[in-house]
Amino acid sequence: MITNREEVLENALRVFAKMNYEKASQVEIAKACGLSKAGLIYYFPLKLDLFVAVIDKYVFNMQSVANKFQFSTISLADFINHYVAGVEKTMHRLLSLLDDRNNPSNCSFNFYYFHLLMQVRLYYPNPERKIAEIFRQDYELWKSAINSAKDNGEIRKDVDVENTACMFRQMFFGVSFEQSFLNGLDTKQLAQKLNFIYSLIKV
Repeated sequence: MITNREEVLENALRVFAKMNYEKASQVEIAKACGLSKAGLIYYFPLKLDLFVAVIDKYVFNMQSVANKFQFSTISLADFINHYVAGVEKTMHRLLSLLDDRNNPSNCSFNFYYFHLLMQVRLYYPNPERKIAEIFRQDYELWKSAINSAKDNGEIRKDVDVENTACMFRQMFFGVSFEQSFLNGLDTKQLAQKLNFIYSLIKV
């Protein structure tokens, strides 16, 4: 029996990710929570309120740089390894929440999370600023690491910081998205691909 707001959010996360906002009725969400519709409304009177709370917690908060990555100034080579470790830690946390042994479309659970991300743009009220901020934080993290690597002679002096940050970031996003359609993100392959980019720019 659901007894607190956090459990409601966890169950709603699974419903939104596997069904979508339009199909997920309050009755359906309440059922997943072990509540009556009235019990669900006690916590969240409107479905949109619940969706916003889910996205704030499991997208904007969980994907923020401060919550996803915990490391200080290091070499770019070490930065890549720590970055992948942060991705892996966040991914395992999300997959543990999404994997309740219910897989209605027989997809990887990474795919269900991407499905949730697409809904943010469609149903979250005015999401542009928050989405842009998540992207900006990640690019700034990469640019800072690349700039430091240039300054300390780890990589070539002629490396374009902006474009190199895009290469690393978009490799990560592209591999994550592509592999979500199959078995989910393989972080070992991700590390290999990021380190290949690194090999092209190191001294």
